[in-house]
Amino acid sequence: MSIPTPDPRSLPPDPRLPSPSLYSQDVCVAALTSLYESLPHIASSDIRYPPAEGWPEITQASLQAVGLRKTDQVVELLRHLPYINGQFPWVAPDAYVVDYRKAVTERGTYPFRPLELSKALTGPPGEGNLVKPWVVEITSGFDAYGCSYLLDTMDGTVTRFVPTGCGSDEPHGLYGEDDPRNWRDSDHCDDRTRSVEEFVQMCKEKYRSLEWLGLPKQPKQPGVLFYSEDYRGEECRGLRRIYTEHGWPDEYRGEECRAEVERFLEEERRRRTAKVLAQLASQQ
Repeated sequence: MSIPTPDPRSLPPDPRLPSPSLYSQDVCVAALTSLYESLPHIASSDIRYPPAEGWPEITQASLQAVGLRKTDQVVELLRHLPYINGQFPWVAPDAYVVDYRKAVTERGTYPFRPLELSKALTGPPGEGNLVKPWVVEITSGFDAYGCSYLLDTMDGTVTRFVPTGCGSDEPHGLYGEDDPRNWRDSDHCDDRTRSVEEFVQMCKEKYRSLEWLGLPKQPKQPGVLFYSEDYRGEECRGLRRIYTEHGWPDEYRGEECRAEVERFLEEERRRRTAKVLAQLASQQ
């Protein structure tokens, strides 16, 4: 029996949204496709698009086999999303795109542990089932600080989840006990919920302004840096310079830029290693 998705039109206005939001698979697919295609550190050749009928390996049965109990609506969305090649295709700080093709075909080797199965969801009564059947993790993270952006197919919105907690100052209890949106009151969830289109626009603006700095082909964290003078400030300044010199954002020469960023990162790694070795030698 199919799990029903609640209808937000039968609920009170969402206190987190300035205006009502409704789900559309076409809108979600188009928005996320647009985001992936705009990422400066991801080559277009690394984006894989679904066949017209959807990815055949993603089914109710294959998702349930890895512990995911999802609505038919979620299954259809996952079947029609594009995915990005690579073990950790980072799209935001501490967040890589979950490839549900690999999640169901490379069970035990693909580095994705669904939040449904995570100890991060243990807590007060009622919080253990935070990821509802109609909610899907678009991204996951590498460790306890990783970010899972949760897309709710009830209303087409995205909310950020962090296992260690988001430190939100917003009071809890915005939703009633029986409200299917009350998972957003969790300490693990950000205090901002956006429509999927607003979420994508937010990400694009952060890349465009070089507040987020994408690092190509990073096997582990960090794959996207926040610009900061305090944390890896010299590296951040160097990355900004390289992106700007290669025409970002309006006349971007992506292939050349990604190659230069990779060379720069390798030089930075050698520099940091040499610095550590020199410090160790001075202590002997």
